[in-house]
Amino acid sequence: MKYCSILFTLLVHAHLNAQVDNTMYGLYQIINPPSFQLASIDPLTGQITTIGSAGLSNMVNTTGSSLNPYNQTYSYQDEDSWLSLDLQNGTIISDVAVSLPNINGYFNNFRFNTSDSTMYGLFSQVTYDSITGILSGDLRLATCDLSNGVVSLISPNSIAEGYTMSGNTIDPHLMVYYFESEGKFMGLDLYNGQIYSQPNITLSTVGSSFGDFAYSCADTSIYGLIMDNGVKALGKINPQTGVVTALPTTLNFDNYVMNSGGAIDPVNLVYYFQTLDSLSQISMVGLSLIDGSVVSQSTVSSNGNYFIMYRIQSDCYDAVPTRLDPTASFGELNSLNVQLLPNPAQEILYVKADMQIDQIEIVDALGNVITHIQAHQQNVDIPIHVLSNGIYYVRLTSSDLTKTLRFIKN
Repeated sequence: MKYCSILFTLLVHAHLNAQVDNTMYGLYQIINPPSFQLASIDPLTGQITTIGSAGLSNMVNTTGSSLNPYNQTYSYQDEDSWLSLDLQNGTIISDVAVSLPNINGYFNNFRFNTSDSTMYGLFSQVTYDSITGILSGDLRLATCDLSNGVVSLISPNSIAEGYTMSGNTIDPHLMVYYFESEGKFMGLDLYNGQIYSQPNITLSTVGSSFGDFAYSCADTSIYGLIMDNGVKALGKINPQTGVVTALPTTLNFDNYVMNSGGAIDPVNLVYYFQTLDSLSQISMVGLSLIDGSVVSQSTVSSNGNYFIMYRIQSDCYDAVPTRLDPTASFGELNSLNVQLLPNPAQEILYVKADMQIDQIEIVDALGNVITHIQAHQQNVDIPIHVLSNGIYYVRLTSSDLTKTLRFIKN
């Protein structure tokens, strides 16, 4: 009976997950007169389908956007506010003013993290030392609450002078935000805003720079474009060493369109970017994550309009952290003396307690209750082979005593 309860709940959860597909969403930018509209695109044909009303705003912050697959919203920043749009019909769900820690600062390079449902970005400002008379950059990791527009600092101190407009990405498993600064591939710890890694970027074979990068949950790698007077190859960077390795296929594109952001289709293992030719024709190019070869190329626009800041709905959907916050405490006021064996576990999780357990809940990293068991015994065996690999929590209740424990499914 316990096994059927778990299996049924997981099947329902899987059905809900299946509603999220590989649709690529972004903003359709009309040059004349200037306006923006939510849209989707078929990257294989270049066909753009606008969603909702045109003229959402006349200006956008093109350094980032946020696609939340859980509440089906796409969010971006216009002149002075955050707009959140319904992916289904394009209606404005919320329009809240941007509230910064310092009115002289900026919040840029933002991206949604699917493993904790939070939008992260970089808050930057220029500081002046009245003693030395020196101006310097102050860059910190921050979050934004899209319900009220408040930008909150995570980094207690400045972690860099500035950043390069070459992209940003988040590893939702390690909980690290990546960007480039002064030739370094910077990784910031999402838990505390401190520097997690900062190796110098080194191109092992061809190329002079690396940009437009994106994290792939399909193989937990970061891909981007290797540049040298044009796009020469799709590359993969080791964020710990900074070494960029080119995939075997040589490319010959003149450029890539900045402020669009590389996007990865995790199902078909394709990396997408846009390029502009000498005739001002924009193309969407799909590259294989296996060998870097061109698997698709379609004309997006030949009239000067753009499709920008695109995100794929299924990208890193349902990701869970594998590196936990070392300072977090999950103990409640009252606790049970209980063990989870083995941990990590693959097939069966054994729960052993010193008193009767009334109920057990398995919770995923997003706080969703995956299953609920009425136990009424001290020792319970829970089949977990149908769970996806990742971090989960077991919440145990006995009378008015509770305890939450973490376990890893692998």
